[in-house]
Amino acid sequence: MKYLNLVLAGILSLSVMACKDKAAEEKTTASDSWPNHKTITIVVPFGAGGDTDFHARNLASYLEKELDTKIIVTNVSGANGNAGMRQVIGAKPDGYTALFFHESMLTNKVVGVAQQAHEALAPVAATIVDNSYVIAVNAKSGMKNMKDLIDRAKAQPNSVLYASSIGAYSYYLGRVLEEQQKVDFNIVDAGGGTDRNAALLAGKIDVNVNPYGVMKSYFESKDFLPLAVIAKERNKLFPDVPTAKEQGYDWVAERYYFLSFPKGTDTKIIEKMAAAMKVVTENAEFRKKTEDAYSVSPTFVGTADLIKHLDTSLAEFEKNKNLVNN
Repeated sequence: MKYLNLVLAGILSLSVMACKDKAAEEKTTASDSWPNHKTITIVVPFGAGGDTDFHARNLASYLEKELDTKIIVTNVSGANGNAGMRQVIGAKPDGYTALFFHESMLTNKVVGVAQQAHEALAPVAATIVDNSYVIAVNAKSGMKNMKDLIDRAKAQPNSVLYASSIGAYSYYLGRVLEEQQKVDFNIVDAGGGTDRNAALLAGKIDVNVNPYGVMKSYFESKDFLPLAVIAKERNKLFPDVPTAKEQGYDWVAERYYFLSFPKGTDTKIIEKMAAAMKVVTENAEFRKKTEDAYSVSPTFVGTADLIKHLDTSLAEFEKNKNLVNN
């Protein structure tokens, strides 16, 4: 009997090992053949029509050709992007569900809108490093440059209405400027880019900070005036706008737009997607569409460098938590 039990135990052990080996083999095969003409869903955690949505859809249209598969972009808005992010975090890590987001996922965690940030996902790569952020006013405001804005804020504390989404990246930028210049804006939650544009046009807010492309048509119509681009140097796509730094204000912003899979996704799949994204960002047609639409040039950032950037940025936001969550 004892011998029989040992034999049965040996058979069971071999069966378990065989099942594990088969599962590992199937996983390897699935990773090697990915995407295998199966549909990939990219979640944009905001409504349709904004800059994040455009960059995701533009990327998806070229990735379809590169990966030879169908890609669907779906919008899941709510909680400043956290609703869509949670959906992807909970998805199966098989390479067929992804998130296209930006650094607001980090500030969401710092202010408590979200419990997790990029560490709960498998970041793949960035296609946009947006250095086109501008601070703009209504052309009828009487303000022409950064000095005019700061002088008004000092003369009328807590009266200059600075539009943002509370806890978002633009909110953080406003708080940084307040601290640097020892002024107090009245920072108001004015919704997304479209809502803020309407509010600035109607004179319901005084200042709007967004990527240039979000307000591009209003600059072209002369309804809005960009006071400065919040970058290290002037943008070649709108070179007439001076930097804040040129005007004596050490105020710089960059925002990465990047793709992530659910945590636990096979590294082979991540590597394949990153390689495809790199090819797309080097595509001349893709680059022109991006520049024409949003006045920003595509920039590829690979997995390791992206994670390093996100780790550093999250640490910086945590260090300045009083500016993000005030």
